Amino acid sequence: MCAVTSVAVDLPVATERLHLRSRLAAIPPTAHTRGVFFNLLRDDLARRRLLDIPDLRRLLGRHQKSYGYYPTRDLVEAYAIAGAIVNPDPLDGMRQLFTASPTYFASTWFGRAFARYMRPDPRSALAWIERSRDFMADHGRWRVEIRSHDHAVIHMFEEYFWIDGALRGGCEGMLIACGVEGEVRAELDDPFNGRLDVRWQLRN
Repeated sequence: MCAVTSVAVDLPVATERLHLRSRLAAIPPTAHTRGVFFNLLRDDLARRRLLDIPDLRRLLGRHQKSYGYYPTRDLVEAYAIAGAIVNPDPLDGMRQLFTASPTYFASTWFGRAFARYMRPDPRSALAWIERSRDFMADHGRWRVEIRSHDHAVIHMFEEYFWIDGALRGGCEGMLIACGVEGEVRAELDDPFNGRLDVRWQLRN
């Protein structure tokens, strides 16, 4: 158990709900993610004054080189622990953290390159994300299917983050950053493969 702002969090129970142990075991040691995404989570947790938690300090104790590659296992574990701390439902906690990430991401050197694609139409942002996926991590694949002017599907393959929690939240955050109202639904084929169905309405 750990105490955070007077709320007791049972991390073993929370991570069991996420099947974290089996997920980490399925991630190959060769899977890596850019350091900028470690730093985004680290900075968010620092703002929330949560970096003193031992497990988070172990995984996110120092800033990484933004362009460097670091073990995806560590980032997946860190998000699982952080999600369990910020919300009683750890999956919703990760969704909450990822929803906020596009705003912080836009302030990074990589995010500034992304900013010009953010408004006003999410289709350009989605196309940029698809093109840049290989730069973000050295594993997995995303394919964006544009179905209409206000509807797209992101197909995800060998994705080690929670599609129905973390990545759903990230997509919701992208819509907010684009200045549109929308909805994101997750559909899973298995824990590591599935899709996000994204619909939005442009504001007048």
